[in-house]
Amino acid sequence: MFMEQERDIMMVQRDSSPLHFLSVEFSRGARRLVLTAYKMNVVERSPLDQMYRAGTSVGANIRESKYAESTKDFIHKLKIAEKELAEFFFWLGLLSTSPDIFDAESADALKNLGREIMKMLSSIITSIKRKNNL
Repeated sequence: MFMEQERDIMMVQRDSSPLHFLSVEFSRGARRLVLTAYKMNVVERSPLDQMYRAGTSVGANIRESKYAESTKDFIHKLKIAEKELAEFFFWLGLLSTSPDIFDAESADALKNLGREIMKMLSSIITSIKRKNNL
């Protein structure tokens, strides 16, 4: 448990927003889900690779937005995260047609977390655009 907390401090600073924290949790969950599917060897690797890249990219792009050079750059990075999340949902939906690929409980938990992040992203983007007349 201590090691996990230590990694969390390294990955998500204490002053991070809920969005940053949730995005790291989402990316970790996406990684776990895909790595478990790799081990089961029930589907070709290419769609899993795509899903892995999209899922882990969400957290990376949200983290990158923290260091944006301008308001437009900030919005752009969040929009990329939004698109990657949508792509992750595409691959999850496509691959979930075969029930033996993913643990249903883990996939559902990840879907719910992803929906929460999507709502947050949409709200932040809309709010910033409105505030800055963009």
